[in-house]
Amino acid sequence: MACLLAILLALVAADLRVTGRARPPVAARETAIEAYEEASRGPVARWAPPEALQAADGALRAAFLEWSRQESRLLPRRDFRPVAGLLAAASASAGEALRLGEVRRTEARGWAQEAVSEARAAETHVVALLAATAVPGGQRAHLQRARLLVREAEALLRVDEIEACRERAELARVELGEALGPSLEAAERFTSREQLATWRRWVDETRAFSRSAGQPAIVVLKEKNRLVLLERGEPARTYDAEVGQNAIGVKQRQGDRATPEGRYRIVKKKDRGQSRYHRALLLDYPNAADRARFAAAQRRGEIPRGAGIGGLIEIHGEGGRGQNWTEGCVALSNADMDDLYRRVGVGTRVTIVGGDGRDGAFSDLLARVSGSPGEEKP
Repeated sequence: MACLLAILLALVAADLRVTGRARPPVAARETAIEAYEEASRGPVARWAPPEALQAADGALRAAFLEWSRQESRLLPRRDFRPVAGLLAAASASAGEALRLGEVRRTEARGWAQEAVSEARAAETHVVALLAATAVPGGQRAHLQRARLLVREAEALLRVDEIEACRERAELARVELGEALGPSLEAAERFTSREQLATWRRWVDETRAFSRSAGQPAIVVLKEKNRLVLLERGEPARTYDAEVGQNAIGVKQRQGDRATPEGRYRIVKKKDRGQSRYHRALLLDYPNAADRARFAAAQRRGEIPRGAGIGGLIEIHGEGGRGQNWTEGCVALSNADMDDLYRRVGVGTRVTIVGGDGRDGAFSDLLARVSGSPGEEKP
C-alpha cells in the first residue's frame, strides 16, 4: 500500500512539473496589471473605449478570484491554468483599449491641430483686413479676444489638452467673425457671382478694346492691391497699389474714403509741381454711371440729400506705404508712378474692379472665416 501511495505521489509530482498547473502565473499577473494601469490611467485613458477597459477589469477580477480559490486548495488539486487564461484575456483587452485610445487621441489631436491652424490663418487674414480697410473700434475688441484664444489653444495643444484646445480654437473663430461684423457682410460682394460677372465683363471689355485698338489700358483690382497696365490686351506691367482706406466699401458719396468701381478715362496728367502727390493721373469720376447710381441711392434713402458725390479721383504717387490710406484715389510708389506716367496718356481707359473672386484680401478672408469657398476663375 505504501508503495502504491508513493507511486501515486510521484505521478502527481510529475504531472505538476510537466503541466505547471500548480505554479501561480506571477509574471502574467504583473503584465496584466501593468497593461490595465497604462490603459486606464495613462495619457490615453480618456480616449480608451469604456467597453474594452470594462472587459479588462472583469477579466482581472475573475483572475484574482480564481487565484485565491486555487491557493486555498491542496497542492495536488491546484490548477492555475484558468487563471493564466483570464490574465491573458485581461492583458489583451487592456492592450486593445490602449491601441484604440491612441488611435482616437491621434485623430482628435489632428482635428485640434487643424482647428488651431484654421483659427491662426483666419486671424492672419483679419489682421490683414484691418491693415487694408477701416474697422470700427468695437470690432477690434473681438479681435483682441480672438488672438488671446488662439494663443491659449496653441498652449493647450502643446500640453496635449486636446479637447480644451479645440474649444478655444472654435471660440476664436467665433470671435473673429464678430470682429468683422458688418465688414464681413460687405466683403460678401467680393465672392458674389452677380458682382463678379459684372467685374469680369468690364475687365474683358477693357482687354478687348486694348487689343483691337492697340492702345494701353489700366485695370485696378482693389482687394489685390494691384494695378495692371495692359498693352494690346496683355499685361505689360503690374504695380503694387494702395486704395481708399475704406477698401471694402462701395463708393457712394464724398468723404466715404472708398475708391470707386467702374470704367473711367484719364482726363488730365499732372506732372511734378502740379500734384501734391508727386505725379498724378486725374480720372473722369464721377461719370454718367456714377451720377445715376448716386441719384438712385439718394431716392432709396441710402445717402442724405445734402451729401455730395465727390470727385478728384486720381492715380497718384506717394504710395508704397503697405496699407490702404487714401481718400479714394489709387496710390503707387513714386518710381512706379513715373513708369506708368510715361506709358499712358489722356484718354487712356481705366477700369477699377473689386477683384476676381479669389486670392484677395476679402474673398480669401470669407473662405477662411465663414467657410464659404471663393469663386473660381473662369
